[in-house]
Amino acid sequence: MKIYLMRHGEPTYRDTAALGLPGMGAELGQLTADGIQQAEEAAKDSRIQDADLIVASPYPRALQTAAIVSRRIDRPVEVAVGIFEWLPSVRYDTLSHREISDSWHEFMKNCGVHTPQDQFPDWETHAQMRARARRAILPYLERSGIRKLLIVCHGGIMRALMNQPDLPKIHFCEICELTPEMLEEP
Repeated sequence: MKIYLMRHGEPTYRDTAALGLPGMGAELGQLTADGIQQAEEAAKDSRIQDADLIVASPYPRALQTAAIVSRRIDRPVEVAVGIFEWLPSVRYDTLSHREISDSWHEFMKNCGVHTPQDQFPDWETHAQMRARARRAILPYLERSGIRKLLIVCHGGIMRALMNQPDLPKIHFCEICELTPEMLEEP
C-alpha cells in the first residue's frame, strides 16, 4: 500500500478569534482564499490522482482541504478523529491563545520531549501524538481494497507519523510519502 500525507491549506482563525472561542474551539478556523487555491493545486499532484480513499482530520481546515481534493480526484473522504492536531494540554484545559502559542514553541524547542524546565508540563509529547495517530490510521491500513491512501492532516501529525519531530516546517498542502518503516514501533 502507498500512503501519502498532505498538510491542510492555509487557515485563518479570524472568526474563531473574533468569537473568543477558547481551547479546542480556537481550532475551528477555515481555509483562506490562498488555502483553497493551495488545495486546488495540490489535487493536481500525480502521486495522489489514483488514491482509493482520502482520510481527513476532523478539524475544518483539513476537512475543507480534503473536500476540495475529493471533488477534484473523485474519491471518497472519511474522517479519522484521532489525527487531530497536537494538544497544548492533554488534560484538555482551556488555555488562552497566548498560552497555546507559548506551549507550542516549547514543544518545538524540545522536539516534542518534556524537560524539567518546561513552563507548560501538560502538552502532548511527540510520542503521545505518534501513538494516537498510529491508532487512528491502522484500521485503514488493514482494510482490503485500498492500494493508495491519502491522509489530509496537520504538520504535527505528519512529523509524528513519519517519526521526525525535528522536521523543518511543512508547507501548506505539502505532500509526503509515509513508508511502512516510518510506522514501525520504536
